[in-house]
Amino acid sequence: MFGYRARIGYISPSVIELNGYDFYRIVPKGVGLIGVTCMVGGWKDEAYKQALAQVEACAKELGRRSCDFIIHGGGPLVLTQGKGFELSLIEKVKSISGTPCTTSIMAAMDAFRDLSTSRLAVVDPYPPDLNQTMIKYLKDWGFEVASVVSLETTFTESSVASIGDIYRAAKRAVREAGNATGIFIPCANFPVVDVIEEIETDLGLPVISNITSQLYVAFKTIGMREKINGYGRLLRML
Repeated sequence: MFGYRARIGYISPSVIELNGYDFYRIVPKGVGLIGVTCMVGGWKDEAYKQALAQVEACAKELGRRSCDFIIHGGGPLVLTQGKGFELSLIEKVKSISGTPCTTSIMAAMDAFRDLSTSRLAVVDPYPPDLNQTMIKYLKDWGFEVASVVSLETTFTESSVASIGDIYRAAKRAVREAGNATGIFIPCANFPVVDVIEEIETDLGLPVISNITSQLYVAFKTIGMREKINGYGRLLRML
């Protein structure tokens, strides 16, 4: 039976591509994904505004689907609005849907805290202006971005980035950071899942990715305590 243990609602920033694929690779048996999308058009302010305008309709739809938890994906949509916006967004989705929820950037920060990680080496596909916005946003929340290595893919090509490039970028980011306590690899459509274990093993630091931090927070909230192996230290903490 679909979703007999948990039904996770997901408001995807764009097409449901790697986020759906990775979800079903990671979750235990009996956990189902109910996905809708805001169809953000790219890493631009106007695209973020248009996508955020769809959140209310998405929350209403997921509220009709008996979800146990809702994830609002897409860090750039939230962090570009500045500190505090994420809390109002969470309250809006909860109020409309009647369901507990988080955003991708809030889930990542919850993971940083649980892993005692405050100095970050970052790997992502984002353009320079978005990375500068992210650095400021995380600083406002008390986290230090010690280095950023971007693969600088286009918006539609982030899903076909090489895992070898991601691995090498993680090594470079850790080296440039000097004394990082964790590796942050955001983006819902970035193929990091296949290389999390290798990065953690070789570099000795926890990896906080988009999908793993979201599922970690979701499962903690709904009381699913099944340890999940193969996708990093964070999910093994469950």
